Amino acid sequence: MKKIVFPLIALLLPAAMLTAAVLLWRPWATPEPAPPVQIALVQLTTVDAQTVAGFKAAMAAAGYRDGERIRYLDEGPAGSIDRLDAIIQTHLRARPDLFMVSSTPATQAVQRMTRESGIPVVFAPVNDPLGAGIVDNLKHPGGQITGVRLPTGDDLRLHWLREIAPRARRVLVPYTPEDNSARATLTLIRAAAPGLGVELLAQPLRGASQIIAALAALPADVDAIFLPRDSSIESHIELFVEFALRRRLPLSAPSLIQVEAGALFSYGFVHGEIGQQAAHLAEQIIKGVSPGDLPVQMAENVLSLNLATARRIGIDIPDAMLLQAERIVRE
Repeated sequence: MKKIVFPLIALLLPAAMLTAAVLLWRPWATPEPAPPVQIALVQLTTVDAQTVAGFKAAMAAAGYRDGERIRYLDEGPAGSIDRLDAIIQTHLRARPDLFMVSSTPATQAVQRMTRESGIPVVFAPVNDPLGAGIVDNLKHPGGQITGVRLPTGDDLRLHWLREIAPRARRVLVPYTPEDNSARATLTLIRAAAPGLGVELLAQPLRGASQIIAALAALPADVDAIFLPRDSSIESHIELFVEFALRRRLPLSAPSLIQVEAGALFSYGFVHGEIGQQAAHLAEQIIKGVSPGDLPVQMAENVLSLNLATARRIGIDIPDAMLLQAERIVRE
């Protein structure tokens, strides 16, 4: 019997060892790569393109390249506030992991439509998230939303306008009445205007046709144009630049990209840098941090000047402004 059993054991041992090796090697020994994180982009106007570009560049630098570890859902700029809901609904059907939103009206719409789902939201930027009812606390926003806010500074920008153009007494301020960001600008500059000897001609305008009509009918005694932090108004910068150059009026805008487009000056934000700040928040959320535990970050104000525009409208920029300017457009 021993002579029979021994060969059977000898034959069975290699088979058992082979079976064990097969059992040890399973597909889950080399885990499948995680599906890409889906980020839904919501933009109100084309003004937000540089913010999104800054966001994508910073995410790529952190290792989240489009099509690899991350996938962007992008329907393009809404163009108007009344088209936001349809775009957001399209994104919701794709079940995104996170929303990245530009502008105050877009952020309010996304927050309203994602409140029940709890999908994380990063805004970049919002002018006044407290005043717009987006968060209750900047250090501990709670809930599903955080982002980048703008520092105050439009009152100081109105002061800079008087420094550049001391004779500017009547100032046109076009704005979108439905935009909380624009209304926040108006509140600041209305408080500052009397002390500066400025009369504000605040005019609600919607769309290119109303802007063109308002500029054509602008009284001859209007001395300057002051654009609020208002994405819809900013998206028509070419209309304001063309008119200001023709009438030789100083045009003040909220951000660097309008100065690059021909506005005389801005004291405000840089879109690409705000997008980078938003990316740092998004990266933490992707890694598991709750948006409500991430303090709302603040962007920086930058003084930007367009010397080519100054020459065309016959204005000498004061030395004090030249020394403080961080961005200067010369051509």
